[in-house]
Amino acid sequence: MRITNSLTPYINRLIDAGIIFFSGFAALHLRFWNLVIPNDSYNIFIFGACLVYLLISSKPAIQGDSFSPTQAITRVGKFWVITFMTISLLIIFTQSGNLLSRIWLALWVGLALFFLIICNIALQLVLEQLQRHSHTKKKVAIIGAGVVAEQLIEKVRQTPYIEFELACLIPHIDAKSTLEGISSQLLDEIWIALPISEASKLPELIHQLRFSSASIKYAPDLFTLRLINHGSTEVLGVNMLNLNASPFSGEALLVKNIEDFVISLLILILLSPLLLVLAISVKMTSRGPVFYKQERVGLNGRPFKMLKFRSMPADVEKNGVRWGNSEAKTAHPFSRWMRRMNLDELPQFINVLRGEMSIVGPRPERVEFIEQFSREIPNYAKKHLVKAGITGWAQIHGLRGDTDLNKRIEYDLYYIENWSLSLDLKIILMTAIEPLLPKNNSTR
Repeated sequence: MRITNSLTPYINRLIDAGIIFFSGFAALHLRFWNLVIPNDSYNIFIFGACLVYLLISSKPAIQGDSFSPTQAITRVGKFWVITFMTISLLIIFTQSGNLLSRIWLALWVGLALFFLIICNIALQLVLEQLQRHSHTKKKVAIIGAGVVAEQLIEKVRQTPYIEFELACLIPHIDAKSTLEGISSQLLDEIWIALPISEASKLPELIHQLRFSSASIKYAPDLFTLRLINHGSTEVLGVNMLNLNASPFSGEALLVKNIEDFVISLLILILLSPLLLVLAISVKMTSRGPVFYKQERVGLNGRPFKMLKFRSMPADVEKNGVRWGNSEAKTAHPFSRWMRRMNLDELPQFINVLRGEMSIVGPRPERVEFIEQFSREIPNYAKKHLVKAGITGWAQIHGLRGDTDLNKRIEYDLYYIENWSLSLDLKIILMTAIEPLLPKNNSTR
């Protein structure tokens, strides 16, 4: 079953964070029993773990129409492992290992994982039972025929325990008396599923339903197409329907710009010694310039010069541009290491400060391949609805370099459709720890 209450995922995440919190302190008391807790570092890392978990666990526990305990175990196990790895890295980088008990860490990991799994399974089973025995289903009428109408009818009839009940079905709207009869029925919602070809009937249809107290919703078959951030906006006093639109406008655009500017500036300042070392190393290990400027395509299809530390011979493209196989083009073992650790991408934070890129977004492609990919890959051009990114949703899922472009586009479109500040922070965090994970494949 699908949990329709929009608050459920947030409640689920808060419960998970609470379990991590109390497991940490329970482990403290098990480890030290009646002794005084040695220092405040324990409190800092417990609170830090709760924050990290809240940032990365953005998906709801249930992703389909049926619940499986394996799904809950996989979900919380993955998020808790990532959280604890992040905390472990912080312990290493802050040299706090001598302040913390390793027995406590082991107890914390075990207790939190056990209670996360048990509580998630129990919570989802309880929610399933509550919805299964719910008697407050909304009565709906479906007007129209076509792809969308068939999908709605199938979902309502074949999916048990959802919150809707089909009370009336009118595939054809020729009979005026039939429609006027709907107004006298006790309905919660009326779904109009007319094809676009019959959109001219909509004004008369709404007029005939003017006496109904039910909520009326229109679902044209237009939405069976792949639309990005569709909705409505007002332009020059005229209401328009967005078919494909960027998620970044108004407050969202302001948040995104502040995020890019602040984080990029901090990274460039904090990593300036590393940048200097890398620049010197590039110069010493191969002939040519330190930076490699490559024309890529960004927001709204506009080209820009993307900066990278040069990891390939200066004349590598003298015989023309070739897509992929970047690992074979590296100039030196140091270059391969630099690429594997994603360090060659660091100068792109300058592109971000210049407004040409974002920290998180679809990776930009070479100008030479855009036309070809746009013809061959459905919805490819829609990635340019947002600024290109240094890292992205596709990259943290291993889709780099010579990987399937169709899959990469699906991940890019998912990011554009589901953008949030927490999703950006999750991607940045995952990118930071990715080079330290085994089987890393960091080609671009």
